[in-house]
Amino acid sequence: MLGFVRWMSRRGPTLSLDSALRIFTRGCLKCLNLGRSLLSTSSMEFQAERSSRSMDFVRGLIVEDGRDYLSKPSLPNTEVNADIVHIKLIRNNTFVTVTDSKGNKKFGASSGSLSEMKGGPKLSRYAAEATAEHVGRLARSMGLKSVVMKVNGFSFFKKKRQAIMSFRDGYTNSRGDINPIVYIEDTTRRPHNGCRLRKKRRV
Repeated sequence: MLGFVRWMSRRGPTLSLDSALRIFTRGCLKCLNLGRSLLSTSSMEFQAERSSRSMDFVRGLIVEDGRDYLSKPSLPNTEVNADIVHIKLIRNNTFVTVTDSKGNKKFGASSGSLSEMKGGPKLSRYAAEATAEHVGRLARSMGLKSVVMKVNGFSFFKKKRQAIMSFRDGYTNSRGDINPIVYIEDTTRRPHNGCRLRKKRRV
């Protein structure tokens, strides 16, 4: 504003008051539109980063751990007929199912099916890790060579990460073993304000 007053004083009496106000209003509108565009761009970038964070997190899982068993990058087309490991994390249980590339179930387990978890807390973090490690040992005994991990569940990334790590630790006995995981995918479906939520309980 101070700069605009100085500019008007240099212009002298040749510029009318209406013209000066019109020029000032036009400049303010340009600044306002620029600010809105920058704000919308930053919000879009934030949303994109937020939506892709889970995928980047689980895909960079093996490299982040520091025990790199793979000599080539893990891509979805590395193995055409790779088996699929479905890890479903829900509030009161954890399901780990192994299927072939066509979706036919081979074997699976849940936190309630484990003998050491009978009557125990199925909600605990150890339950998900124990279930994934148990299925990893079964996959090794059945001779599975390469698997694709598909994680599903509205839980923290740390819990998903530990479940995937437990499956790998159950499959690999030593550092020389080859990591069977060729690709990791987060298949959690996010609602876009679709179905109406249940009415909250009043206490």
